[in-house]
Amino acid sequence: MTTIPVGRYPAPVAPFAAKGDFMPDAFTELLRYFLDNGAKGLLIAGDNAEAWSLSLDEIAQMTRLAMNEAQGKPVYVSAWAITERETIERARAAAEAGAYGLCVKPPHYVHSWADAPADAIVRRFEVVAKAVPLPMMVYNSPNRTNVSITPDVLETICGVAEVEALKDTNHDAGHQLENVLRFHDRMAVLVSGPAFMPAMLMGAGGTIGTGMDLFSDADRMFDFAAMTPGECRALQRKIFDVSRVINTTGTIPAAYKAAFNMLGLPGGHLREPVPALTPAEEAAVRDLLMRYGALDG
Repeated sequence: MTTIPVGRYPAPVAPFAAKGDFMPDAFTELLRYFLDNGAKGLLIAGDNAEAWSLSLDEIAQMTRLAMNEAQGKPVYVSAWAITERETIERARAAAEAGAYGLCVKPPHYVHSWADAPADAIVRRFEVVAKAVPLPMMVYNSPNRTNVSITPDVLETICGVAEVEALKDTNHDAGHQLENVLRFHDRMAVLVSGPAFMPAMLMGAGGTIGTGMDLFSDADRMFDFAAMTPGECRALQRKIFDVSRVINTTGTIPAAYKAAFNMLGLPGGHLREPVPALTPAEEAAVRDLLMRYGALDG
């Protein structure tokens, strides 16, 4: 198994013009911002990039741009859709454009009132791995799919795909920590805000797609073991606040895009059906950036 470096793996937005066209130069500017500020790799064409709206040509274009800028750092390209056919088409578009790896979610609509059957979850990862055999990041995204991958199901997925990393956005800290305990020596378990400090102490591989990437000193979070208890509490409060505002203000990725635009970076416009933030929501994002020093008051 390849071991990827411990650290931050941002998930950039896709900047769109007012009429909805993808802006490659703006995307390149964002990639350079992340990489120049210490990103160890990237996850592109995902939820932050409004993946549901991307064409195969746009996925391929993003992949080529990201692989060129990353200069050997791992770039995972999101490959998910409702059907297997569409998922494999996206995976192949990324692979043909030179992607390092793929990021795959469970399928939507594999559950009703009962929990999703494990074999339906595992099958999606198996068919992608067979069709496009690249290193895989498993994406546990219950807020999007209504399916949470249990550690036992992840174990089964590891038997049918070359799993190199896990993006775990189940915001149950206990769930994230159980994955770190079971898989820390087999893959990079990339966590989100609630479990950051204990997860890192137990061997997590870093963070992915968090709003902390908005701040130029984001890598300071990995120095928490040398901080005083008061400094650790302040850091955890910042992680909580950033996660709450960026992920729950408006519809993802509206707040993230708005924040980049406020910072003078090209977040761009949104594609439907994601609505723009209201003035009150924009004010909440601006207040966050000012509170933590990214914007002047």
